[in-house]
Amino acid sequence: MKRWFLYLALLAAAAFLTISPFQGSDVAKLLPIETVWLAQEKGTVSLKTDTGDLGRGETVAAALQDMKESASGTVFLDTADYLIVEKGSEELLTQIYHILRPSCMVCIAENMPDLEQVTAYFNAHEPPMTLRRFQNGGEKLPILTKQEGRFKWLE
Repeated sequence: MKRWFLYLALLAAAAFLTISPFQGSDVAKLLPIETVWLAQEKGTVSLKTDTGDLGRGETVAAALQDMKESASGTVFLDTADYLIVEKGSEELLTQIYHILRPSCMVCIAENMPDLEQVTAYFNAHEPPMTLRRFQNGGEKLPILTKQEGRFKWLE
C-alpha cells in the first residue's frame, strides 16, 4: 500500500513540473549588461546599455519595456554594476531603485560617454556610491568627467 502512495506522489510531482507556470531562460539569449546610461530630454526618458540596447519612454519602466521589446536578446539588468545618470536627471533615480540591484554603483556625467570604454574605467576605478547608499543618505553623487580623452572623478 505504501508503494502505491509513493508512485502516486511521484506521478503528481511529475505532472506538476510539466505544467508549472515558471519558465527557465535560455542563457544564450541573455544580454549581460554592466553599464546603464539614464537620461531625460523633453519629457522622454532614455536608457542605453553597454551592449548597445536602447529604450525610450515617458518613465523609466516604459523605457525599459521599450528596450526589452527591441533588444536582440533578453535584457538582464540584474547584472548591471554601474549606472550613469545625465546631470540634471537625478530625479529619475527614484524610478530605477526597484529595477537595478541596490549594490549597483552610480554617478552622474554631463554627456553620455562611450559605455564600453567607461565600463573598463569603472572596473579599475569604481564609483564610490551605490544606489542603496544614495537612497539612504542622500549624499552627493560623484561626477564623472572626460578630460583629454581620459576619464576622471571630479572632486
